[in-house]
Amino acid sequence: MENENPTETKQEQETKNQNQNQNQSQNKNQKKVEIVLTGEVVSTKADKTASVNVERIFQHSVYKKIVRRKKKYLVHDEHNKCKPGDIVKIKLVKPLSKRKRWLLVDILSASSASSTPDAPVKENEVEVAQ
Repeated sequence: MENENPTETKQEQETKNQNQNQNQSQNKNQKKVEIVLTGEVVSTKADKTASVNVERIFQHSVYKKIVRRKKKYLVHDEHNKCKPGDIVKIKLVKPLSKRKRWLLVDILSASSASSTPDAPVKENEVEVAQ
């Protein structure tokens, strides 16, 4: 191997290589930050896609008023599990399409509207147990 810098001694080059190897191993050991949000499903009209509304609440820096901001995300729902009104957990993943960058992780609570309603019972058809 040729000397890249003729003024460096062999020992300096070895320490430089060791430092580079340590930096590379530290980069491999670093954990990726996983961004997870919770929101309400607004729409499931598209196949394998749900629209989720995420609300964040914070205090305005100047006026000190509590402010609510909503943002809508397109979420990949592989098995079309969620229904409008469900509270879901979503996480950031690599881009799946032009606007989809979120993946459905879990349905935290199903909406009451997602269950099929029972047939309405007419008053005069109610059976009385005798």
